[in-house]
Amino acid sequence: MPIDPSAGFASWCEVEAEALHANVGALRRQLSPGSLLGVVVKSEAYGHGLRGCAREFLAAGADWLVVNAPAEALALRQAGIAAPVYLCGPVFPDQAAAVVQARARVVLYDRDLARALSRAAQDQGWTVPVHLKVETGTTRQGLPLADALDLARFATALPGLRLEGLTTHYADIEDTTDHRYAQRQQDLLQEAVAAFAAQGLGMGMVHAANSAATLLWPETHASLVRVGIAAYGLWPSKETYAVALQRCVDRAAGWVPELRPALSWRARLVQVKEVPAGAYIGYGRTFRTTHASRLGIVPVGYYEGYDRRLSNVAHVLVRGVRAPVRGRVCMNMLMVDLTHIPQAVAGDVATLLGRDGEEEISAETLAGWMGTINYEVVARIHPSQPRLLRREGALHDH
Repeated sequence: MPIDPSAGFASWCEVEAEALHANVGALRRQLSPGSLLGVVVKSEAYGHGLRGCAREFLAAGADWLVVNAPAEALALRQAGIAAPVYLCGPVFPDQAAAVVQARARVVLYDRDLARALSRAAQDQGWTVPVHLKVETGTTRQGLPLADALDLARFATALPGLRLEGLTTHYADIEDTTDHRYAQRQQDLLQEAVAAFAAQGLGMGMVHAANSAATLLWPETHASLVRVGIAAYGLWPSKETYAVALQRCVDRAAGWVPELRPALSWRARLVQVKEVPAGAYIGYGRTFRTTHASRLGIVPVGYYEGYDRRLSNVAHVLVRGVRAPVRGRVCMNMLMVDLTHIPQAVAGDVATLLGRDGEEEISAETLAGWMGTINYEVVARIHPSQPRLLRREGALHDH
C-alpha cells in the first residue's frame, strides 16, 4: 500500500525501483556471454535496504546475491528469497550452522571452519558449496596459492563440502587509470586456475570482477561478476568513469553505461525561526550570523548518518533551492540557512541527498565535502531511517 512520508516520518530514504532495474539492465548489457550477474547486497544493500533491494535486483534479472555475514544470508531466506547467496565475508566456525541453515555458499580459508561446516552440513543434510580465495595482492582475506591448494585437498576429503569456485579480489582497479597491477592480479588468478586443474582440483567457477572490472574489463567476467556500488547507480570512482568514457572516444563506438542513483534522503523541517544578526548557531559557536536570518531545523544528525564533517560545509535542498548548513551537525539535528527561501515553512521537505527540482545533492558531492567516497555516504545512513521504495511515483514500505 502506498505510504505518505508526511504521516509519521521525520526523515526517510527513498529507493527508486526503476533505477535499480535500469542499473541491472545496463550491467547485463556489459556482461560477457555465459557470465552470471551477482549483485552485492551486504551492509543493508549499501544502505539502501537489504530485503527490498534483493527482491528488486532479482526481479530485474540478477542471478546471485552476495552478502558479508551469515545473519544477512539468513535474513534473505527468512524473507522468502530462494536465489543463490554467496557469503563473501569472514565466517567463524561457530557460525557454520547458520551458514548451512541459510543454504549459502561461503569463502573457505581455514581448516577449523572447514571442519565446522562439514559437521553442520551432515547434521542438516546439505552439501556446502565452498569457494577458495587466492591472495593476489590485496593482502586481505585470502590464501597464498600453496596454502589454497592444501586447503582444497583437505576440504575435498570432508563430507558435506563441495569445491565450487576459485576467487580473488582486486586492490585498486577503481582507484587508478593504470591497471597494470590489476592485470598482474588477473594473471595470478589464472595461474591459480591452472595449478588447481593440474592437481585434479578443477573448479566449476572462477570469479573476481567487482563493479569497476565489470564496467571496464570484459576479460575478467569469467563465471560470475560481483557488482556492488554500480548496481545502486553510483560509479566506483571518477577514474572508472574517465576510463569508460575514454574507451568510447578511442574506439569511436560503444557507449558509457548510464547508471541511475537509486537513493534519496529527505527530512521534514521541524521548525523555522527568525534569528538576529550576531547570533551564534550550534555547539562550539562555529557560525555567527552577519544579518537577520531565517533558520531551519532539520531532525537529522550524525547518529542518523549525516556526517559531522559536513558542518558549515554542506547544503540541503528546500523547495528546489540550496540551503547551507550552519553550525555544527548535532547528534540528532542540523541547522540550515533559509533566509533566501522566504516561502519555506515548518513541514517542508529538505533533501539531504538526491534531487529536488533542477538541483541535486549527489553522493559524490557529499563525499567530496566529507573527504571520503560515495560508498561511505550511502552505507552509513543509519538503519533507523526508514527505507521506502518508490515505484510508479508512489512510496511503499521497503
